[in-house]
Amino acid sequence: MSQAKTLLNLLERILPLPTAPFHERFVSAFIQQEARNLGLDPVSDPYGNILVGRGGAVNAQVACVAHMDHPGFEVVEASATGFEATWFGGVEPKYFAGSPVVVYEKNSGAVRTKGRVEETVLNAEGRVERMTVKSQGAVVPGDFGTWDLVPFCRRGETINTKGADDLVGCALVLATMAELEGRTVEGSVVGLFTRAEEVGFIGTLGIVKCGLLPPHTPVVSIETSKAVGGVRLGGGPVIRLGDRTSMFDPRMVLFMDNVARELQARDARFSFQRRVMDGGTCEATPFQLNGYLAGGIAIPLRNYHNQGRSGVMPEGIHLVDAVGGAALLLEMISRIGELEATAAAIRARWDKRWETYSGRLQESP
Repeated sequence: MSQAKTLLNLLERILPLPTAPFHERFVSAFIQQEARNLGLDPVSDPYGNILVGRGGAVNAQVACVAHMDHPGFEVVEASATGFEATWFGGVEPKYFAGSPVVVYEKNSGAVRTKGRVEETVLNAEGRVERMTVKSQGAVVPGDFGTWDLVPFCRRGETINTKGADDLVGCALVLATMAELEGRTVEGSVVGLFTRAEEVGFIGTLGIVKCGLLPPHTPVVSIETSKAVGGVRLGGGPVIRLGDRTSMFDPRMVLFMDNVARELQARDARFSFQRRVMDGGTCEATPFQLNGYLAGGIAIPLRNYHNQGRSGVMPEGIHLVDAVGGAALLLEMISRIGELEATAAAIRARWDKRWETYSGRLQESP
C-alpha cells in the first residue's frame, strides 16, 4: 500500500474516534494497536503519553510529536434535564450558546446523549471554563464530549471532521512509521503521542519531566494548524518557522527547507509552504524551551477548533497537504544525519566569501 493510501486509511479510522483532553484512551488504544501491527512495541510513560520507537526511543536521533486530544468537555454534575461540564481548550465564548454537543460514555466511548449549550461561565482570562447543557438521556460525572459534528466526510480532496487537530498529525506519524517498515534509515526515530495538549501542553511537559527523551534530541511537531498569513489549503504542508509564542531553531528550519526543496526538485507533485503560523502555539515551543532542537510541520486547517464563520463547524483539511506532510517527514527522517551538516555547509560557503572579499574592507571606502 502506498504511503498516501496508508494515510487515508488511517484518517478514515482515527478521525471518528471520540477524544478530549484527559479522555484520549480510545485514540491511545488505536495508536498502540497500529504500532503492534507494525511489529513495534509501544510504551506508555507515567502520564499516559505513548512512545512508539524504531531503534530505541531513548537513543532516538529524531522525535516526531503529535497530540491525541481536541477541545472538549467533561461532565461534572448531571440531572434529569441536563448537565454541567468543565470545558477544556481554546474556543471563543461566542460559539457556545445554542451549539450542539454529544456526550460519550467514559469507558466504552458509546454515545450517551446529545444536547445544546445553554449558558457558560468564563474564567479570569475571558475563556469558557464551565457550561450548562440541556439534554435528555442519562449521563454521569466523568463522561466526556465534544461538538456534535460529522466524524469523517471526504469530498474530493477535502476532508471534514469533528476534530482534525491533532488526530491528523497522529495519523501522519503512524503512516510514516509504517512507511519505514523494511527500510534502512540512519539512526532511530520515535513517535510521541501526547495527552492534554489543548490545556497547555500537559502531556508534553510530562515527557520532558520523565526524562525519557534525552535533551538536545531533534523534535518535529506535526500539527494541524489554523491557515493564516497567506497559507492556503492545497498549497502543501507548511514548514513552520515559529508559532504564536516563539521562533524555532534555525538549524532545523534550514534542514527542513533544504530537504523540501530537493524533494520538490525530484517530484513536481510535491509542494510546500513556509510561514510562521502564529494562529496558535504548538508542541515545538515547550520542547525548545526545555533544551530540545525543535521545528514544526503544519497541515493547514479550515475552521480551527471548529470555529466557523456562522457558528460551530467541522474542521477541514486538504489531502494534498497531509500526503505532502507525510512525504516531507519521511524524507527528513531518512536524512536526519544531515541536520547539522546543512548549517555547516552554509557557514563554509560564507567563510569562503569572507576569504575572497574581506581584504576589500581594509581599503578606503
